[in-house]
Amino acid sequence: MGAIVLSTFQQEALVQHNYYRQQLHCTTGMTLNSSISTIAQNYAEFLAANSLFNHSGVSGLGENLWMLSSSGVISSLNGKTKIRI
Repeated sequence: MGAIVLSTFQQEALVQHNYYRQQLHCTTGMTLNSSISTIAQNYAEFLAANSLFNHSGVSGLGENLWMLSSSGVISSLNGKTKIRI
């Protein structure tokens, strides 16, 4: 069982997101912004801690929400394939 490394997950998700941007919308790729990533992570942790699933409503920030729950231990998660439980 491996640990879930946030920076690795972020990079994998970015690569996959940009793949779909190119394939489906013929648009250029995005880059990670550490300040926005921190805001997003903090908000995700707030949602998880409070059992919520809502957009933040912060103007100027687009959000794609995704949630995962399991009765088992989640031992692997990456930004390209969904889950392995």
